[in-house]
Amino acid sequence: MPQHVQQQRSSHGRIATRRLRRGAAVRASAQNDRTKRAAAPPMSELVTAEDEETRMWRERVRSFFCCRWRLCNTSFGSHTTNNPHNPRVFPKQNIETQAEDNERKLEQMTLQMQRLQQSVDATSETRPNVNAPPPQSRQVSDTTNEDGSDVSPSGNSKRLLYTQGLTLEPALKEFWYPVDYSSRLDGGTLIPLELFDIPWVIWRNNEGEVCAVKDSCAHRACPLSLGKVSETGCVQCPYHGWEYDKSGTVKKMPSTPFARNVKVENLVVREADGLIWAWPGEPSRAESTPIPSLLPEGSNFEQHAQIQLDVPVEHGLLMENLLDLSHAPFTHTSTFAKGWPIPDSVKFHLDSGMGIVSGAWDPYPIDMQFVEPCFVISTIGLAAPGDIRRGVKAEDCDKHLRQVHACVPASEGKTRLLYLMHLDFWPWMKNLPLMEELWLSQANQVLGEDLRLVLGQQERMLKSQGDVWGAPVAYDKVGVRYRRWRNQLASCDETKCEVETTELD
Repeated sequence: MPQHVQQQRSSHGRIATRRLRRGAAVRASAQNDRTKRAAAPPMSELVTAEDEETRMWRERVRSFFCCRWRLCNTSFGSHTTNNPHNPRVFPKQNIETQAEDNERKLEQMTLQMQRLQQSVDATSETRPNVNAPPPQSRQVSDTTNEDGSDVSPSGNSKRLLYTQGLTLEPALKEFWYPVDYSSRLDGGTLIPLELFDIPWVIWRNNEGEVCAVKDSCAHRACPLSLGKVSETGCVQCPYHGWEYDKSGTVKKMPSTPFARNVKVENLVVREADGLIWAWPGEPSRAESTPIPSLLPEGSNFEQHAQIQLDVPVEHGLLMENLLDLSHAPFTHTSTFAKGWPIPDSVKFHLDSGMGIVSGAWDPYPIDMQFVEPCFVISTIGLAAPGDIRRGVKAEDCDKHLRQVHACVPASEGKTRLLYLMHLDFWPWMKNLPLMEELWLSQANQVLGEDLRLVLGQQERMLKSQGDVWGAPVAYDKVGVRYRRWRNQLASCDETKCEVETTELD
């Protein structure tokens, strides 16, 4: 036998062997599958219960696709034979008629599917998304018993607390805000500041009036705060010398023909109680809105410190920190709360004082108020200078320290903090040298202890890694009331806002 024939037969033998092996493997696999199916539990035990609405949608979708399959087989089945036993094949003379019927049926099914999809969409909007991340919200009780024991959500006491991230609610603009101290603004000083994400510059004109315009030249957007106050009392741009008056109108354009009707935006500002106040909202409402008074009652108090600090924290988080006294013995261990014992219980007793929230802390001799929109006012009773006694009320003490924190919203994630401190004892102390520096150093130390914590809160809030109001308890009453006020302000319209904020208590 020729050699090439032997090689060919040998090759054919190897191929046949491989085919036999593959066939045996396939048969063994099929046998294993049959064995597994026989041992598996009935399908009825694996099917989970479905509600009736889910079954309805499932049957509709199944019927649609079954019908679609039949239509496709009818329209696109083979027509090369006239086999009467094949239900998918029709005589050639009926093909055109059947195709038209199929097209009409397909259009009807398409319309039905569109209605079905609309119904599914409408239903899904009302169902919660189980895959969505949890919102930064919590149903909590905003009120507690005077003994501080009941803080669980129940009945009508439930309120929705949520944070807006760094978003500043537009309704917050409809208030007066202190932006600086009158004593800091002399005739030639320019003070730049931010208010609701807009840069401004303030100065005094030759008439002694406080002026404020947008800190951006209409010519080339150069910061006007880098310039100076001109001889005419206008702010002069350092780039090309353009000058603006208190209305923001250009009064001078050196080295070029004067162009009319060029101006920048101006800000409504007033002076009261030694502070410069700004109105960032609708200018027409400023005149009808009174400026709040931050001065203490009585003639015994003397101002000892006025401090301005820029804080890289959203002003709401800073407000909630200042409205919380229970953290003092844990956080301020190097400053005013050094050596404070940890009390068994911290409570806040509400009263009918001024502001949205007013009351007294227990066991500390400290009265506190939240006054809209951004003021935390505290009156601390001292048994002796620097000595805070537990179990004593502020009104029972002979000496008092009164402080005002004004947390002005500068921009997203930034606060312009103004701090005022009054004492009703030792009036001569304010005239001692370096006292301003001493109070400033103390304020920076206290703020530093708080800042590292609040910055961490802000970071987790922005990354959705934590809920700022995840589990409020009894001593969070003041902060809860502030957050409720912010939530009401964000959701109410102009006609209801004043009414709803008065109903918070």
